Amino acid sequence: MVRRPDGSLQVGRTLPGRGAWLHAESPQCLHDAARRNAFTRALRAPVPPDAVRALESQLGG
Repeated sequence: MVRRPDGSLQVGRTLPGRGAWLHAESPQCLHDAARRNAFTRALRAPVPPDAVRALESQLGG
């Protein structure tokens, strides 16, 4: 997934921009990454909590 210029998160392997990997089959991976603030560190930019919630609903978690 990548962070879009508007701060939202989008899933895709070939999207432009700085990205981070998640285990697609493990909703717990997303929860753990959000809890540890890993998105902000991996993407080197602030990631709002509502962007993480939107990604969670997109992934069906």
